Formats: sequence, structure tokens, C-alpha cells
Amino acid sequence: MPQPSEPKTARGRRSLALDPGMVAALRRHRARQHEHRLQVGARYQDSGLVFTWPDGSPIHPLRFSWWLEQHARRAGLPKIRLHDLRHSYASAALAAGVPAKVISERLGHATIAVTMDIYSHVLPGLDREAAHSVARLILGSSAAPEAPVNTPLAFGRGRGDEQDGWGCSVAAQWGCRRGDLNPHALVGH
Repeated sequence: MPQPSEPKTARGRRSLALDPGMVAALRRHRARQHEHRLQVGARYQDSGLVFTWPDGSPIHPLRFSWWLEQHARRAGLPKIRLHDLRHSYASAALAAGVPAKVISERLGHATIAVTMDIYSHVLPGLDREAAHSVARLILGSSAAPEAPVNTPLAFGRGRGDEQDGWGCSVAAQWGCRRGDLNPHALVGH
């Protein structure tokens, strides 16, 4: 079993804002943990971890990766590593218009330059979106077609040829080829 250790850098220990749905899920999880603690009694191992086995003992980190793989397979999604979810979050946040500085801080990157070096592939589609948004603001609402900016991202068994509001390939904006929805291809790793 791996041993807990300190983060690699000071930025590794940080507080993050959570959305209300995540807060509610964590509260339900904590309530279940409390029930387990009562059931197990004196045998409960208080490890201080958020996610544990019902007796409080640590879960091996590889188990989380295995669980993700199983859930993804059942959902018909491509194989993805747990760490790839971090890249998916960053790419989705940039696409949603979250400032790069905020994303950089949430990811614990040393500088915004690190974030932009890794995720600049997302920007070509955002550049076109920015041009249309500014044109709408300055020239009026009929200057450019409304972009699907607030549409939730849906990753699944896409064919890679879906179109955005301007008739452009969504997959091309994300830096991948048709049929190549491998998250590794999205981040160049």
C-alpha cells in the first residue's frame, strides 16, 4: 500500500471551491462514512482520508483507476486514465470561458504559462468564438450567429464529425482527427 506523503510543491495543498452538487454528494458520502463508523465500532480506522473502505482503511490508489475503467466501459466510453480527467476538466473549463489564471490556480500549476503550454490546443476554437462574441457586442446581435457557448459538453461515442454553431467540426476545434477521441491525443501526451 502506498504511503501518504506531502505534495510535491506548496501549490499541491490548496482549497478549491466546489459546485453545490459536489458539496451535496460529499455530504451524503460523509453521512455514509459516519454510519459505517458506527457499525464497525472500535475496529474503525480513522485515517483522515475522504474515501476509505467501510472500516476506514485506505483504498489503494490503483483501485480508483480500476473503478473508473469499469464505469467507463459500462457507459460505452473510451478507455481513459484517472489523470486524464484533470485534462478534460481543464479543457472544458477553457471552453466554458473560465479565465486561464483561475484554471491554472485550480490545477496547482506554478504559472499560467504552464497551463497555457499544456492546453493551448483548446484555444483555436475559442479564438473564433471570441471574435464572434466581440462582434455581437460591438455591432449588435445580428453580426454573427449565436454560438452554443453554454451547451454542456457531452463526451461519448461521438463520430468526431459533429458541427458547432458555425458549421465547423467540433473534433477539429479540440485538436483531434475524425474518429480520434482519445484524450491522450487532446493533450499531446
